[in-house]
Amino acid sequence: MSSSPTRASPTRAPDISRKVPEEASADSLRTVGLREALRLFRNNNLSLRRAQSEARALQGEARQARAYPNPTLQATHEPLWRGGESQSETYLNLSQTLEWSGRSARIRSARKSAAAARSRTAADSARLAQQVAEAYVKAATAETRRRRLAQVTRVFRRADSSMAERRDEGDASGYAVRRIQLERARYEQRLAAARLEARSARRQLALLILPDEAPSVAAETLPGVPPPSISRREALRAALRARPELRRRQSEVEAQKAALRAARQEAWPDPSVTAGYKQQSNGFEGAFLGIGIPLPFFDRNRGAAEAATARLQSAQTQQTLARREIRNEVRRAYAAYTSTRRRSQLLNDELLQGSGDLLRIAQTSYGEGEMSLVELLDAADAYRDARLTRIELRTDLWTRYFRLLRAMGQPLDLP
Repeated sequence: MSSSPTRASPTRAPDISRKVPEEASADSLRTVGLREALRLFRNNNLSLRRAQSEARALQGEARQARAYPNPTLQATHEPLWRGGESQSETYLNLSQTLEWSGRSARIRSARKSAAAARSRTAADSARLAQQVAEAYVKAATAETRRRRLAQVTRVFRRADSSMAERRDEGDASGYAVRRIQLERARYEQRLAAARLEARSARRQLALLILPDEAPSVAAETLPGVPPPSISRREALRAALRARPELRRRQSEVEAQKAALRAARQEAWPDPSVTAGYKQQSNGFEGAFLGIGIPLPFFDRNRGAAEAATARLQSAQTQQTLARREIRNEVRRAYAAYTSTRRRSQLLNDELLQGSGDLLRIAQTSYGEGEMSLVELLDAADAYRDARLTRIELRTDLWTRYFRLLRAMGQPLDLP
């Protein structure tokens, strides 16, 4: 038997263009779009819940800061005696602390702290939403990659069966049979790895958007059209206007300013007023009124004021640093996105458009006996490489698009 590649009859051409059906397990999965994934994230994400709980805790503290101190009611009985004589005095006291110096400052500080906590929650939500978007892109890509590999693997399975029949008929060389078997084994391994990657991506997406012990979810296919172009000036302007981190830093500065005012006013003590009723055993009785004022001889709250001043300076520095970091982040995200978008247009328009035609031409040549089966399968391999290259490029493009939206402080959504 000759070891050279044999020519195939026209009836042996495998239908490579036939769509391979989805796995049954994938069909039973819940498939979500990006908008639904983000909605589920806002309802179920545990990290976001924790941040929201911390914000509510500070909101409760701000509400408590508005409460007045409770009055104190005290009853005292003093028995007195001398020799065989005895007397007694009975007091009924009501005391109330008057917060007139630092009350308004403390309330304002608590409110600003609660506002800063809400801003931090908004910033955390935006950061976590970016993780959801990237997990969604990975899950969608993993599903597409699995389908493409399943499609090409199906071709090699058919080719392996066809070559085995031809070998039994004496119409195929041993080299061709072993080559097809090797290619099939290689693609079976790739398909198994793609299935494992798809399951892992589903679980990661479910971890971010679903409650505990919820089943995994699949992501819808990414749009075939590329995301829109964005100008650099527009990106910078939007970021400096809408980034939640800037609102967070501004809220923290306002909170520290309020805390500094409260610390300075704490140096002025709050007086207390006492009123009561006194009754003596000799029949005398009457009301009394007193006032107490702490004297700020030793504690003038200077240390707390100095600490508040330092925290204010730190918050202002963080605000300036945040603006610089956001500008740099936008520039990096914009450069990465525009570069990937140009590369995507180049490959889609010039280099990858002919991959489907190449496979179709190879099928036609094989059906007419002008191409060996091994050559046809090499064309299928090239088709697989082109498809996966396009998938990876689309993944990179959408990931960088969502990162640019995140850097701009814009809602994450498909255009």
